[in-house]
Amino acid sequence: MKTLTLIPIAALALCATLAYAGDNTDTSSTAFDSNAAMTSDAVGGTSVGGSESGAHLGKTRAEVYQELLRAQKDGTLDRLNALYGGGD
Repeated sequence: MKTLTLIPIAALALCATLAYAGDNTDTSSTAFDSNAAMTSDAVGGTSVGGSESGAHLGKTRAEVYQELLRAQKDGTLDRLNALYGGGD
C-alpha cells in the first residue's frame, strides 16, 4: 500500500523538477521584452501607452489612416479581403 502512495508522489516530484529545470531568471526578462516588442510590431509597430493620469492612449485618426494607406499600398488589405471574402 505504501508503494502505491509513493509512486504518484515520485511522479509529481519528477514533473515539478522538470518544470523548473528550464527556468532561468536572467533570460525570462529578456524573453518577455522581446515578446512585447514582437507583439507591438505585429499590431502596427507602435505600442499603446498611457498618460500620467493612467488614461489609456490609443492611436490618433491620422495614425490609423496612415496604416490603412500603407496596407493598401503593400497589398496587406487585398490579402485580408481575399482571405476573409470581404471588400467586394
